[in-house]
Amino acid sequence: MGRGRWKVHLRGMRLAASLFVLVALGGCGNSGIEGTLRWQGTPRVAGRELTGRVRNTTSHTVTLDAKSMRLLDDGGKKVPGRIRVGAEQLAARASTSLSASWKAGKPVRIDYGAGTLALPSE
Repeated sequence: MGRGRWKVHLRGMRLAASLFVLVALGGCGNSGIEGTLRWQGTPRVAGRELTGRVRNTTSHTVTLDAKSMRLLDDGGKKVPGRIRVGAEQLAARASTSLSASWKAGKPVRIDYGAGTLALPSE
């Protein structure tokens, strides 16, 4: 292999190794874990309001940022509304209240960044 080809080959191997490390570490940290939250029991939907409790299913504390959570319809579009959580820091295996309200549209899930929570149908 000529010197120029060797450099290209080496760059390709470095890129492949870098991608491997990124993929391997992609799920680490509390914002990258799929399915961090689960409903504790069945949430209640009445009109355009939802109330329920969510449980941290991990072995570490997670941060819940209600302002970054989104209500989504069945097409994945954002439904304008307000989400409130009882605690911003949720310890391992702990639960807290979660409520949401909206004026129009039909949300079917809440996107909280590390996963989604399905809303029960009325």
